[in-house]
Amino acid sequence: MRNRTIVRLKFGSHLYGTATPASDLDFKSVFVPSARSILMQSAPKTISHSRPKGIGEKNYAGEVDEEQISIQKFLHLAAEGQTMALDMLFAPDYAIIGDPAWEWREIIANRRRLLTRKSAAFIGYARQQSAKYGLKGSRVAASRDALSVLNTAMEEHGSTAKLQVLSDDIIFMCTMREHMSVMEDVTPHGQTVFLWEVCDRKMPFTASIKNARDIMQRVVDEYGRRALMAETQQGIDWKALSHAVRVGEEAVELLQTGHITFPLPNATHIVDIKLGKLLYQDVAAEIEGLLERVEQAATESTLPDEPDHGWIADFVEYVHESAVLARAPRAYPVSEFNA
Repeated sequence: MRNRTIVRLKFGSHLYGTATPASDLDFKSVFVPSARSILMQSAPKTISHSRPKGIGEKNYAGEVDEEQISIQKFLHLAAEGQTMALDMLFAPDYAIIGDPAWEWREIIANRRRLLTRKSAAFIGYARQQSAKYGLKGSRVAASRDALSVLNTAMEEHGSTAKLQVLSDDIIFMCTMREHMSVMEDVTPHGQTVFLWEVCDRKMPFTASIKNARDIMQRVVDEYGRRALMAETQQGIDWKALSHAVRVGEEAVELLQTGHITFPLPNATHIVDIKLGKLLYQDVAAEIEGLLERVEQAATESTLPDEPDHGWIADFVEYVHESAVLARAPRAYPVSEFNA
């Protein structure tokens, strides 16, 4: 028996309502693995159908990409709050190809069990894009201050000294600056380590001052590059910017209502960004504002803190067991040596 598809749907711009003549065709599907692969513990998690591409090569208009995801993997991604899985959960009828199987209808009936206020991927993505594209003056100031302290420290302590020697100065700076903090982390061996975070770049106190300085120099250079991009409108990845705005708006709606609307209510605005019709600094400011809205919505959301792991495990067990038991018994080939 082969893998059995329980739903196949149009994804990407054709789901969002942001398709342009240059858009490719993107499909996603969820499948129940074959009985044999379940029994042999060899069931694939994902299967991709797309042509090999060179570095930086993009799809041409109308090109078809398809990804198939096992039901267990899909539910795991949805419970993590991964954007792709959540988009699929709320795909409307116009995006679904053919009749979905009972398993998919059951997932949709229980999708609330998969949602959480954490929506880790949504919030993480919003923060990442805000740090990547934002032009907020306080970020620039924080990175420049950090670089100045590190340059002075290299002259006083040498390039091989550890960041730890600056711990008091770093802690004081963090009380005076936005986008700067000291964090605790635990290594796989159970050791507690401290990190200096500046504009989402984390530098352990065990790192050398030179290593930290090089990181901050790259951050400052990047902000300078973005400022130049904002002035010239050159070299901007408009598609990435449009995704950042789309995901941020989806996150706010999900956290506030427990739902995502397709086609996107702001589809025209997303297309204008994707086509580069807006000013870079305006879009960057929009992304900065979206991050604040997402984090506020997460704080106020009535969604649970954790997904229903018990329901997920029970449902996957039932589906896999049904797939195995549904296979018709067959005669086992008796070896001639046992005759």
